[in-house]
Amino acid sequence: MSSSLFPCEYFKMINIRFMAHADAALRPLGLTCAQSDVLQFLADRGEQETTVQDIGQHFRLKHPTVIGFIHRLEQKGFVTTAVSERDRRCRIVRLTDKFDEVQRVMNEIRVYLDAQAARGFSEEEMAALQSYLKRVCENLSES
Repeated sequence: MSSSLFPCEYFKMINIRFMAHADAALRPLGLTCAQSDVLQFLADRGEQETTVQDIGQHFRLKHPTVIGFIHRLEQKGFVTTAVSERDRRCRIVRLTDKFDEVQRVMNEIRVYLDAQAARGFSEEEMAALQSYLKRVCENLSES
């Protein structure tokens, strides 16, 4: 790797490698990393009612894209959808029990990738790296 790369190029390369590992781990379950992100979003919301619109807003996706995601996840048995009783124009998306296996695999791949990424770093270096990355994320959130 060239030392003249901008930090954002490193972030992009790291993301591509993480996504490739995650996609490979999730492929046997019939999922992509992007689909697992939607499932994790639903899990993080717990019992809170989640609509197709909520998913679109969170991931900054257009309605047809979200509908495609949800349709594929529903076909695979990971989610169910129903018309909202509060607003009949909205569809509510809920996880099924099939998500438990996905969550286990997602947690395993996160632990593995974090360990791989931390190889050769001391605890102090990792603490500094986390602090720097947090600051970068905050800086970019401000813009």
